[in-house]
Amino acid sequence: MAENIKNFPGAMEIVVDDGSVEVPIKNRQGDTLGVFYFRPTDMGIIDRYNQLAGDFENITAPLENLDINPDGTPGGDEAAAAAMKEAEGRLYEACNKLFGGNMAEAFFGKMHPFSPVGGKFYCENALEAVGSYISKQFAREVKKVNSRMDKYTHGYKTGKHKYGKRH
Repeated sequence: MAENIKNFPGAMEIVVDDGSVEVPIKNRQGDTLGVFYFRPTDMGIIDRYNQLAGDFENITAPLENLDINPDGTPGGDEAAAAAMKEAEGRLYEACNKLFGGNMAEAFFGKMHPFSPVGGKFYCENALEAVGSYISKQFAREVKKVNSRMDKYTHGYKTGKHKYGKRH
């Protein structure tokens, strides 16, 4: 019996469409930095993003008194390296919580999150881009839902349907 299950594809799994989409992360030159998976209809993502944005100062608190080299590494002693590692761990945990798993690797696998770029940390640029993306995708999905719902409720709003029946 167990052999029959092994030979039958999908027998030991349940596949559900959760609305996930694969999103490539590219730099301005069009090079792919990574890929993450996103569910644009996830109602909790906005709250999680706002929580991450609100906690950013706490996440980066260990960096307050560090000198950071142009490559994003800490200047100084082992304590500075430990503080950088602590902030990095906090950031990765918060980013992965935002998307349920793979954001830190996708965004920071090729560039250290605390590398300075344009007067800010690279992770700040990444989080701003993510926030903008979430906002646009969520608005697009809400518009689709509203359009679909209007199709069903239009008659009730205009009075052309009464008590659920067409007149």
